[in-house]
Amino acid sequence: MRLLLHRAIDLLKRIKRALTRAVIRVCNALFRLLPVQNRVFFYTIRANDKLLENIDCVWRACDCKKIVFAHMLPHSFWLSLRARRWMLTSRVIVTDDYLKYCRDTKLRPGQKLVQLWHAPGAFKCFALDAPSRLSAKEERATHAQYTDVCVSSEAVRPFYANAFGIPQSVVKALGTPRTDALLNAAARKTAKAALLERQHCLRQKTVYLYAPTFRETDGQAVLFDPQIDFAALDDRLRDDECFVVTRHPVMKTPFFPDNTFRHIVDLTTEPTDTLLCAADVLVTDYSSVLFDAVLCGVPCVFYCPDRRAYERSFYLDFDNDLPGEIVEKADGLLPAVRRATAAPQSEKLRAFCQTQLSACDGHATQRIADLISAYLK
Repeated sequence: MRLLLHRAIDLLKRIKRALTRAVIRVCNALFRLLPVQNRVFFYTIRANDKLLENIDCVWRACDCKKIVFAHMLPHSFWLSLRARRWMLTSRVIVTDDYLKYCRDTKLRPGQKLVQLWHAPGAFKCFALDAPSRLSAKEERATHAQYTDVCVSSEAVRPFYANAFGIPQSVVKALGTPRTDALLNAAARKTAKAALLERQHCLRQKTVYLYAPTFRETDGQAVLFDPQIDFAALDDRLRDDECFVVTRHPVMKTPFFPDNTFRHIVDLTTEPTDTLLCAADVLVTDYSSVLFDAVLCGVPCVFYCPDRRAYERSFYLDFDNDLPGEIVEKADGLLPAVRRATAAPQSEKLRAFCQTQLSACDGHATQRIADLISAYLK
């Protein structure tokens, strides 16, 4: 009886999936009968009800008719139909992550699909080059219809083309919009002053900003243990030093629930870009925040206690290309950040910036907005 019940449930699930696919095909056909409007459809799955970083910069710069779809996955059936309707009736589509509806929906003639991506440079392998819950076929279908992929330098174009399975001609070194603000010295100075006004603990301190990325197994985020004895580190820090922690948005669990240290503070509530304005050294691991630090001229230390077990590979030579010292054990972390403060690897920072970020010159947003405007004419 139990076996029959399981078979019946499995049959009902297959029937539901088949009916859903049939309804989607019919709806797509109906949407194709509607006129394509001369507007821009901004699609993101990185936040609910708001645009972040690159896509927000471009949205603000585009002076045209535009519509926003900002919903984290999973989407309800009716929400997915709304996304498909807007996608199939907008002249230009702009996204900063995966647009899953492209896997089973062919865009109409004359439509343009612009991928901004959410991180500059080519550091960690991604998409087709990394472990994924998607099949290679699903990955390729997701990215196959891009007309423009905007990246941070000429040198990284081949990596994006290979990761997305698209011709390199589609990948264009137009810069990364969110970096425009980082290159504005006056804006950074104002942001730092406002931060110090809010966070008195940072005043007249040498600030070490620890910004690790999340960890994952088979495409699923898992709990990360930084292997740092924060109490011992707090005892070793001087009164004129402050160790600031900011967790990746995916990392919900604090490293130390009771924030009662004298020299260590969790400021995850502050934007990382703002914290960088006050940082004397960035401590990170495999995070793309490294590119922001390099643009700001902030020395870097790479603390990687799980380097041998980290499941992703890299587009660069981890030992030789990174613009900073690599530390694998917690007891070497504080000496390394002090060395970086005293003698930053300035030449290596400049060379890394030239390779990875040469198209980030403070005008990336306008270049991409001009590209979109040209498609609307």
